Amino acid sequence: MELGAIWPPKGIAILNPWNVPLLNTVLLLSSGATVTWAHFAIIANNRREAILALCLTILFAIVFTALQAYEYYEAAFTIADGVYGSTFFLATGFHGFHVIIGTIFLTVSLIRLIKYHLTNLHHFGFEAAAWYWHFVDIVWLVLFVSIYWWGS
Repeated sequence: MELGAIWPPKGIAILNPWNVPLLNTVLLLSSGATVTWAHFAIIANNRREAILALCLTILFAIVFTALQAYEYYEAAFTIADGVYGSTFFLATGFHGFHVIIGTIFLTVSLIRLIKYHLTNLHHFGFEAAAWYWHFVDIVWLVLFVSIYWWGS
């Protein structure tokens, strides 16, 4: 009732979901495609393609993180601005933390791939990182719909 029975609460200048959030969605979905490309390249014993695809995935992840930081900087509300600010920053921040962890996993996998530690028969570490990355993608889609799109 304190919110006025509307979401987002009155007085909150929300972010446009069709600007940076949509670009971040495209980046993460693209990174899901490139990490899958890397996986198939590893299975096909094509190191060059696997390295290229994994580099693109990591690049997309870094750009996503940078755009998320930019969005935080530009937001007209803070974590202290009631339930909306708390929900927004907690949900997207927790996701951002997992993106950073996933980026580290993928970077370690890239280093291992470059050093010939991963082969078409021995690549579970990469596979686990790829599954984690797909989970991060799915969570972002839920956040995009529930926080940005529905919240607008």
